[in-house]
Amino acid sequence: MVWQVAPVAAFLRPLAWVAAFLAALSVLAAWLVPPRLDWSLYREELQRIASAELGREFRIDGAFTLALLPAPRLVARGVAIGEPGDSVTGTAEELRLTLALGRFLVGEIAVSELTLVGARIAVRDVPLPLSAAAVRPAPFLAGTRVALERGEITVGTMRLADLSGRLSAQGPLGPYTLNGRFSLGGLPVEANLTLGRAGLDGAATLEAAFTGRGARVAVTGVVLHGGFVFSGNVEAEGVDLSALLPAPPLPFRAEARLAVEGGAGSADQLSVQIGPSRLSGAVSFVTQPEPRVDIALAGVRFALDPWVGPARGALSAPPFPIGLDLSLEAAEIGGGTLRSLRASLLVAGGQVALNEVAALLPGGTALALGGAVAASERGPRFDGLVELDSPDLRALLAWLGLEPGWAGPEALRTLRLSAGVSVEPGLIQLEQATARLDGVAVEGGVVVRPAASSGAPEFGAGLRFSRLDLDALFGRPDAWAGLAALPPLEANLRLEAEEVAVRGVVAREVTLDAALSGGRVTLRRLSSGDLAGGTLALSGAGETGPRGRITAFDLDFSGTDASRLGALVPGSERLAAAVPLWQGGFTVRAAGRAAGEQMEVSAFAELLDARLELAGTTDAALSAASGRVALRHPGAPRLLAALGFAGTDAWLGEGSLALVAEATLSGRTLTLGSGEIVAGGLRTRLSGEGTRADRGGRLRLSVEAERLPLPPLPLALAAPFDLSPLAGWSGSLALRAAEMPIGAGPELSAVEALGELADGTLRLASLSGRLRGGTLAGSASLSPGGALAADFVLADAVIDRPQLDLPFDLVGGSIGITASLTARGLSPAAWLSTLTGEARISAASGVLLGFDLAAATEALTAPLPEAEALARLRRAFSGGATAFDEFRLGLSVARGIAQISELSFRAPSGNGSGSGEIDLAAEAISLALSITPVGGAEALPEIGLRASGPLGEPRRVVETAAAARFLAERARSRGR
Repeated sequence: MVWQVAPVAAFLRPLAWVAAFLAALSVLAAWLVPPRLDWSLYREELQRIASAELGREFRIDGAFTLALLPAPRLVARGVAIGEPGDSVTGTAEELRLTLALGRFLVGEIAVSELTLVGARIAVRDVPLPLSAAAVRPAPFLAGTRVALERGEITVGTMRLADLSGRLSAQGPLGPYTLNGRFSLGGLPVEANLTLGRAGLDGAATLEAAFTGRGARVAVTGVVLHGGFVFSGNVEAEGVDLSALLPAPPLPFRAEARLAVEGGAGSADQLSVQIGPSRLSGAVSFVTQPEPRVDIALAGVRFALDPWVGPARGALSAPPFPIGLDLSLEAAEIGGGTLRSLRASLLVAGGQVALNEVAALLPGGTALALGGAVAASERGPRFDGLVELDSPDLRALLAWLGLEPGWAGPEALRTLRLSAGVSVEPGLIQLEQATARLDGVAVEGGVVVRPAASSGAPEFGAGLRFSRLDLDALFGRPDAWAGLAALPPLEANLRLEAEEVAVRGVVAREVTLDAALSGGRVTLRRLSSGDLAGGTLALSGAGETGPRGRITAFDLDFSGTDASRLGALVPGSERLAAAVPLWQGGFTVRAAGRAAGEQMEVSAFAELLDARLELAGTTDAALSAASGRVALRHPGAPRLLAALGFAGTDAWLGEGSLALVAEATLSGRTLTLGSGEIVAGGLRTRLSGEGTRADRGGRLRLSVEAERLPLPPLPLALAAPFDLSPLAGWSGSLALRAAEMPIGAGPELSAVEALGELADGTLRLASLSGRLRGGTLAGSASLSPGGALAADFVLADAVIDRPQLDLPFDLVGGSIGITASLTARGLSPAAWLSTLTGEARISAASGVLLGFDLAAATEALTAPLPEAEALARLRRAFSGGATAFDEFRLGLSVARGIAQISELSFRAPSGNGSGSGEIDLAAEAISLALSITPVGGAEALPEIGLRASGPLGEPRRVVETAAAARFLAERARSRGR
């Protein structure tokens, strides 16, 4: 056997070498030859096969290559899918067909796998009817796997990118399985679909699951072949909604009943749970002519705060239009609650259309919005219309964190607004706005640019008001402090108002044009067409900040009717009564320009024939200034009468007025270096200093007068003096006057006085002077509570005229008066009614007015009939004058009643004494005189004179009984 095996082996060994060589040659040929063959000859056959496999028309425009190892694979480049107008069209970089080797060797082409690489497919009609696949040559599909690598499918505006998947079928009619992954709107998704084999009725089961970023969507139901009719359920859940949508990072779950027919579908009985909130509603969608989804949701309570930030991403998120109708009974946002929120939105084309948004904001404010949110260079931008009706604006502002601490209690209460609005990051703009703010019509526009990281907020406004009440708007005491505390901003303002009211003054046709930029304020123009009968124009510039200052200003205020200027002066009733008499025009002009750290100011005003001029300098903060002021008028009494002080010519005298003063202000101290006043008969010079403190301050004033006329003291004045402005003040007044007439009465000369003010108490520490050749000295004080005290002594004064213009008066001689009096009250009338103290008057070699004692003596001593003598006696005591050698009067005053404690006189023609009282407040007198005439050798009878009634015209009663007896006895004695 061995020898037989050897020949066989010897035969087989060469045969094996030949076989190996042939096999190697075959492999080499399979490797090298196919790529060099012209497979384009099989183009039509391959196009038919690919069209049959995918159910679409294919066209191969590129080159072919074939590789037999490791398995026969035909690769065609430049593939076009479908014909123009087809529901599915596209291109692919490569078409790869993997062939069955055994059938390929016998000359048959059988595809075991078809792969499209880099396909770009556009689908017009979605979904494809399954009947279209049923009429295709299905035998090729049985057992064949169809794959897609690095593909992209576009359905309308929806794009499935980075698509890779594999479709396989167990038989010509299914079941079919699709596994793959793709990216939808940047969201990676893994998909698994199983379509069962259709039954006799054409129905098949469909199960699909999609997962991505921790979320899962599952669809189960039944599909009817021929029209793609689906009915089933859909469920979705995930742990982080923000991974899928522009939403907060909350867990979610949703379920609904799903129905699809052709290119449309709906999901009803929708229940959604997002975090703690529940919503219900429905979803509908269509695929023709463009894919679109519409969602309707309703809820009882929903928290909106977590959605504010993520909502910015809604512009770029959806791959197809999404409509949203949202209805919430209550929505919480910003610490407040929105009621009855209704929103109809459409997210499409890179924008969100707000077809309708309505809600009740805090404070019962009704809000309605309409417009669109679109992408811009700065970010999302909203353009639309807004309507607002707020019956409680303060509550709305408090919710927004914009409560105005500077506004008055009755301001910013109601608002009705309709405007075009634009909002984007860094910009809020209202255009063509019409509003009623607290019942006042407002129109215009506002632009706000919130502060960026490198700058201040910007604010611009162009508004017109029908009326602007600044007193109501800035009604709080700390309003201006609140405005000063506002952060720095850039502003450009143009405000117009038909009327502006401030401090009782109404200005009409007011325009404000101003800007604030870089800490610099530019007042381009502030004007009023009618301000107290004049036109106002003001412009200027300044700087803000800790060292804020005015750098320039120009003021022009003029008019033709000066009588209307009284509205600008919150004066007394006296001034208010005089203002209507102002006649003629007026002009006020002022200007200021910065000069280094100082400002040079000049101004002049012309009014009522008076001209006021001012020139000086001031520092940036207006805390230090120096300058000169001059006021001139041709008639001082006439100017004072125009200011409500009529009748001054009686004591001031006629003549012009000239006031010139030079003063310096440093901090809270005003120093009057020199001042000169000439007014009628007044000639005086002043100097002094005043320093203001937080409460009150200190004054020092020195007055040097050639002539200082003073008005008479109005004893009947009942209106109290207001001493409250003196509270907290202290100071001194040094007065020297060569002449100081008081009204039409006595004229003092060589007056020196020192006045003091301390704790609101006025004190005349010392007074000295000369009066009618005599000397006067005294002191007085008046406390804030009205306690008045006065002491004075007048010695050796000469009387040359009546002093009191009363029926009983002193009209000649020398007089001395000593008085110490007190009173309570703050008016002359109160002082008279409460006057208490003592006074003594002594006079010598004078004349007493009230009766003629010499005539009475003559009537008693002359040889006259009794009746005629008595008649002459009565006439002598009804008036006339009596020369006296000595006169004494003592008064004891209590509560305005002066009791005559001593009254006596001695005259060449007789002597007298008396008693009585004088009611100073009522100006009434009760006087009883006993007068004994002296004449001849015989003693004359005593005559009584009684006077009572009004001080200016008392009733007189002459007691002549003793005189009648004397005359009768004298007649009888002569008859004997």
